[in-house]
Amino acid sequence: MGAGRRQKPGSSRATSPGPVTRRTVLGAGAVGAVGLALGACNVNDPSDETSSDATSAAATTTAPLKAEDLPPVPDGLPGALFTIGVASGDPLPNSVMLWTRLVADPLDPTGGLPDAPVPVAWEVAADEGFTSVVASGSEVAEPGYAHSVHADATGLSPDTWYWYRFSVGDVRSEPARTRTMPADDVTPDRMQLAFASCQEFNSGSYAAYGAMAADELDLVVFLGDYIYERGGGRMEPKVPQRVTQTLADYRVQYAAYKRNPLLQKVHRQVPWVLTWDDHEVGNNYAGVTPQEPESPDGYEKRRAAAYQAYWEHMPLRTGPPEADGSLKIYRSVQVGALAKFFVLDGRQYRSDQVCGDRLAVPADECPERLDEAGTMLGAEQEAWLAKGLADNDTTWTVLAQQTVMFPLVIRDLVLNLDQWDGYVAARERLYDSIIDADLENVVVLSGDIHAAGASDLFAERGGKRVPVAHELVTTSISSLSTIGELGPAVVSLVEQVAADAVYVNAEDHGYGRVTITPERWTTEFVIVANVETDDAPASVDATIELAAGSTELVRI
Repeated sequence: MGAGRRQKPGSSRATSPGPVTRRTVLGAGAVGAVGLALGACNVNDPSDETSSDATSAAATTTAPLKAEDLPPVPDGLPGALFTIGVASGDPLPNSVMLWTRLVADPLDPTGGLPDAPVPVAWEVAADEGFTSVVASGSEVAEPGYAHSVHADATGLSPDTWYWYRFSVGDVRSEPARTRTMPADDVTPDRMQLAFASCQEFNSGSYAAYGAMAADELDLVVFLGDYIYERGGGRMEPKVPQRVTQTLADYRVQYAAYKRNPLLQKVHRQVPWVLTWDDHEVGNNYAGVTPQEPESPDGYEKRRAAAYQAYWEHMPLRTGPPEADGSLKIYRSVQVGALAKFFVLDGRQYRSDQVCGDRLAVPADECPERLDEAGTMLGAEQEAWLAKGLADNDTTWTVLAQQTVMFPLVIRDLVLNLDQWDGYVAARERLYDSIIDADLENVVVLSGDIHAAGASDLFAERGGKRVPVAHELVTTSISSLSTIGELGPAVVSLVEQVAADAVYVNAEDHGYGRVTITPERWTTEFVIVANVETDDAPASVDATIELAAGSTELVRI
């Protein structure tokens, strides 16, 4: 199967309620020999990214640490250092990022460690017993970055599974699996992934991760809301009862979430590609604007703290944050010639939500949503994406992003202005980029709304309805159903407006399980029976297929 470009013409083809804010709804219910330098130094600017090979080359330019440059292991370290697990992410054909954070006490902002650097060794092996080590090195876990470790394991073979582990002295982490991607010019027979979002721990169990751990996956794509900024709740062990504001708060929040054994298990099994949404900082924030009144100086400090904590807890190839607190996380990850994932940031650069960020706003009362100046991605990211789309030649083109792109306008009521419906001109510019690139087989992965769905996306051009892409929306892992909490009447209305959609589930929790081949994209929407227990049974609620070259999703 060749590149996912559209066939040329003539070729055969298949053919008003009172003001309610989203906050009202949601608030009612967050030591080896030679190694690489700290992964923070291996920054690849997405604006310069042309391929995963280029990224890999950029990542090998850092001079390795010498053994004599490593600090000594501090005296009196606790015996348990890997209590919040390990992870891998952002895989390339010849490298993968390895992550851990040394934590003895998850609810202590310092992790229960001394204010001193700690040398951390890592190994990558071809076997679980580590009898065939293929790469190793050492990192320095600095207290200024919460003793987190980001190691870029390079020199690996394409399309290969590996085992990895960390150690501090005699203390070792559990072994974990990861893999590299196929070479850019090789088309794998298939790739299996899960996509997920919205895992508020105090709302429910992580039964969905129990189901996901049983899947044979090559990748997990996480679309945001890894933590929520609020605490308390009914689940055990409880997340601290307060709203996160400081770096210490956010560090504790991530550690509290990452204590969960089911989440740790999926991180140990497969590499992740992650982006954020709003709750990693605060509900519905937009760029430099918080949803609730807050001093600009105070909010900028809060956002900078949140961004640093995010980087400290994720296996990212980018970062750490810049001096101004910003953190560029938009990037691409390529799966051979089969698929390219454009991982987007729909929060950091967006303009503020219009019309008070209300829910169910009459369309004629909010013309601001059509404003050409409105942006979801910001000018620089828009340009980067447009160029990336124009240059892409994989069979499948994937946008991994946060909010729903499909229009949700119910009887002339715009359901949610935080979604792309509040940024209509920005959505049209994105559609133009896809159309101008002459791409077919474009898939949009979305989350945020705590409901699942599948729909084809169209643009109106010259009086004609032009097929542009296909959107797959995952429901939440555990977070309360945003639509379901509004009551049966609203659920019914959403189902009516989504009559053009192939699938809608506004009440259950779960994730999307995907099998990609050169000929077909198959999505199984997995739901769990409840979020009361960790072992709740899971089932496939719907299976959606998209044949390469087709303009229509089909439920089978």
